[in-house]
Amino acid sequence: MARRKARKKKALPARPLWRGHLKLSLVSCPVALFNAISESEDIHLNFLNPDTGNRIRYQSVDAETEEVVERADLVKGYEFQKDRYVTLTNEELDDLKIESSTVMSIEQCVEDSDIDPRYFERAYYLIPDGDAGEEAFAVIRDALQKSGLYAITRAVIARKERVIALRPCQKGFMGWALREASDIRDTDTFFDDIESGRASRDEVSIALKLVNQKKGKFDPDKFDDRYEKRLRQLIDAKLEGVELEPEEIEEEPKVINLMDALKKSLNQGKGRHSNDNEGERKSASVHKLTPRKKAAKKTAKKKTASKKKAARARKRA
Repeated sequence: MARRKARKKKALPARPLWRGHLKLSLVSCPVALFNAISESEDIHLNFLNPDTGNRIRYQSVDAETEEVVERADLVKGYEFQKDRYVTLTNEELDDLKIESSTVMSIEQCVEDSDIDPRYFERAYYLIPDGDAGEEAFAVIRDALQKSGLYAITRAVIARKERVIALRPCQKGFMGWALREASDIRDTDTFFDDIESGRASRDEVSIALKLVNQKKGKFDPDKFDDRYEKRLRQLIDAKLEGVELEPEEIEEEPKVINLMDALKKSLNQGKGRHSNDNEGERKSASVHKLTPRKKAAKKTAKKKTASKKKAARARKRA
């Protein structure tokens, strides 16, 4: 019997945020949850003392005695009355466990249209934690894949129970921490004062054409952080001891008439498309025929000429 080849495990980028079991009714498997987002490439600025150029260090200071307290000696506290606290040690908090501290039970499966986009927060990857439960992991993943549904579960991350929406992604799962309902501001506060007047049919028709001109497949690589790129240029210029040249920014056009602005925008888009097509036609016209194509063309001309002669002869007859 042929032995199964041992797979090479890829080195994971970081320690998991959460480890435990994914559970669908009585089916469970060990899993590990990782951050899907990396911010390591972002520019991080530090506070410095402008006189010395030294970095600023923050200290924990007692609000009453103004004595410096070491961070390792601090405890957390909940203010139940003015200036009166219930203290909680790290050990007490670590011992405080609920089911979702170690088990992600799938409590509900929902359509993606049921989850308002405002609720989506952080993104995670969920993978098997070891080889033992890979079969059960695959069963849950493939069942959800066929259903097209999100699995709603929970996990305690950073001492907070988070609701997580799971969806199959390639061989694993993508997960999104969902905000609580109380975190979402009511739309009425912002939208109620907007006048409910309707736009004219003609204006909407032109605007719709503009929208369709912009239609395309989303490519996140095209939407890099232009401000951060400019910040890097400023840092490089300072390191080289040169001035950063100002970037030209187009002034916003003054819109006098909405319909005029819509028509001008539409014409600009048409101009771009027609120029592209003209370029294609011009480039196509310079292609020379190959000898084979020339011969085929001559043959076609001869056939057409002979057909015409035959038609004239029949008429005379």
